[in-house]
Amino acid sequence: MELDESDDSMWPSRYETPFVETHPFQGAWAATRTDERLYRMIRGFREAGDLLAAEGAGDPNRARNLLYPVIFNYRQSLELQLKHLLMAYGPLVGETPDFKSHGLSELWAKCKRVILHLEGGREPSDPSAFQAVDSYLAEFDAVDPGSYSFRFAHNTNGGAIKLTISAIDLANLRKVMASLQNFLECVDWHLHYGCGVPRCEH
Repeated sequence: MELDESDDSMWPSRYETPFVETHPFQGAWAATRTDERLYRMIRGFREAGDLLAAEGAGDPNRARNLLYPVIFNYRQSLELQLKHLLMAYGPLVGETPDFKSHGLSELWAKCKRVILHLEGGREPSDPSAFQAVDSYLAEFDAVDPGSYSFRFAHNTNGGAIKLTISAIDLANLRKVMASLQNFLECVDWHLHYGCGVPRCEH
């Protein structure tokens, strides 16, 4: 979406304020319940990543700016989805939800233990898909270990954050993310409906 040309001439005014309350049907309504808020955050960060990736894929000059929010938004969506699975099903099998960790592989390892337990110890019906997810999340962790590399240029000590990538295919990233998010949503619905497991909503 292109910005209005008049935006280039805008200037701060003491008569304006950033956050203006409006009617829910006219503006963006913020969910008060945390379960709905988490649901919308997962989808919102992913949709933001999709929109920005699509914009960047068609314009290399814009891609140089959009690369950072694309990767951050996708990673944030993944982290929230994994934490949701742990909150929803972890307590049912004695697995504690994890609100502190940013490691995607670590969160996914806990999720797999929950899935295996709820499946009665049976191996996944599609082991190759699980192996692919292992690989995808490990790659995200390698590229952005603590969800800082694409939000900041410097660490908390002022040192430069070194990136492990140079140039990436945003269209490919969007495609892989679609498959990954579809998989995680299917896991969620399978546990809820396929295994008859009630969610432990927070």
